[in-house]
Amino acid sequence: MIKNVSILGMAMAAALTIITPVKAADVIQLKLATFEPPHAFAASKILKAWAEKVGKDSGGRLDVKVFAGGVLGKPPQQYDIVKGGVADIAWTVLGYIGGQFPLSSVVELPFMTTTAKGGTRALNTLYEEGYLDAEFKGVKNIGLHTMHSFQFHFKEKNVTKVSQFKGLKMRAPSKLMGTMLAKLGATPVRVPAPGSYEALQRGVLDGTPFPYAAVGSFRLGDVTKYHSEINISNASFGLLMNEKKYNSLPDDLKKVIDANSGHAFGDWAAALIDANDAKQKVAIAAMKGHEISVISGGDLKEYQTLLGPLNKEWLAEMASKKLAGDKVLMRAKEVIAQAK
Repeated sequence: MIKNVSILGMAMAAALTIITPVKAADVIQLKLATFEPPHAFAASKILKAWAEKVGKDSGGRLDVKVFAGGVLGKPPQQYDIVKGGVADIAWTVLGYIGGQFPLSSVVELPFMTTTAKGGTRALNTLYEEGYLDAEFKGVKNIGLHTMHSFQFHFKEKNVTKVSQFKGLKMRAPSKLMGTMLAKLGATPVRVPAPGSYEALQRGVLDGTPFPYAAVGSFRLGDVTKYHSEINISNASFGLLMNEKKYNSLPDDLKKVIDANSGHAFGDWAAALIDANDAKQKVAIAAMKGHEISVISGGDLKEYQTLLGPLNKEWLAEMASKKLAGDKVLMRAKEVIAQAK
């Protein structure tokens, strides 16, 4: 009996030797900033999950804490706070940072991509192949993605035809989307995503382009009634890391970040995003007093004809900046077609 106890004690000692907890002094803490509220899909299901996976893959040596709700900086400041080291990592809309990511805006062109899958794979492929190197100079690009495509959401008016946009105040999430809205006859208004609810409630906006998922994330079901499904544009997002912080990590921990970057991050995030968008569309359709109109046929053709020239305008702008817009547009279309 005494012999058995001795053997058990030795086994327990061996197990404790194997399962040695990481010392607090060995843990590297990383601050991940996002402007989305904690309950929003990107914050709770993508960024938090990514942070937890990095922590697990590092054996607990990396502790990534998500600071949601813009507590470390307002939406347009996310790029600046990560580059300046206020945050170690930040998730941001690339279109919020004027002029910094011109080629990345290719996925925002009208009717370029309907799903997060296609746009996300295009962005990460373009980065992987070196087309976007200059845009991310000075930061570590963990991964890029898009959302599901934009639909239009209106407060009081059911807008389905181009002619109905005249005089409407519409949220413009990016420069390119603002140009589209102006061509449709609306007045573009720059309002960060978290401010959309209040802007619609107060009448600052009559409507906004957003993927279906954002209606849930920003509680827009309370301040919109009509939803026009048109898949008109998209937005590019980046999960960016302070370059000095990344370079300061031990090589094995850099590998953990790298293994959860690029296509590994983008493809995983895009699958979650597309599934959630489909789920949110069903939820919106079930809301009392809400109506979804699918734009098709001649009405859709009118939008496509009006906005079609934007591709040439975008190419001319890239050429004026001596950027390879033609190659980027062609490659993006190839990747998106393959993703389908």
